[in-house]
Amino acid sequence: MTTAERTPPPPTVPDAAWLEARFGAGSLWRPDEADLPAELAHQESREFLTTVGFPAVEIGLIGFDSTHLRDPQRRHTFDADEVYGRRRPDDHSPPENFCFCFCLHYEDMLMLDAAAGDIDHYDPNGWDHGQGYKGTVASSLHSLAVLLGLLAERAEAIDALEDEDARATAVEELRERMIAFDAYVEEAPFWDEVFEYLAD
Repeated sequence: MTTAERTPPPPTVPDAAWLEARFGAGSLWRPDEADLPAELAHQESREFLTTVGFPAVEIGLIGFDSTHLRDPQRRHTFDADEVYGRRRPDDHSPPENFCFCFCLHYEDMLMLDAAAGDIDHYDPNGWDHGQGYKGTVASSLHSLAVLLGLLAERAEAIDALEDEDARATAVEELRERMIAFDAYVEEAPFWDEVFEYLAD
């Protein structure tokens, strides 16, 4: 029996206790309703943030950082059509589609779609030639929180493995567990890079 088979499945929607067990007490950013921008139209995301919260933490081993969520000066509303290269340069009409950065992975951003509620991978190096969008990495904000929790609970143990085969096996078990939770993980190059880093 593998580690993944012995481990209980994660919750479909995590509560604060599940997340804090992996990120630490006081690790969640839980804004009041009034602190959320009106542009965030996805009600399920709003409810998750105000009732559970999202981890505002660093996972140093894999380069994740969401600590900016605690600083209102660093939380921005992005014009999704502009950052993803869907807006023509001469189009100065008011923005209609919005997104919000919830995690940084080195220079890349994991963006919450304000209307649909899914999480997209955005590479800011591609914004000026329409190549910033790199695909969907999670089906929802609460799904992303669980995926990061699964990574957080296993990253240090995997990093401590010196045997290459044991390490590769542990990474594959984690990958399979994350795919079982959210199918977007399987096809997203973003997650492939994370798993490759853990395996090295």
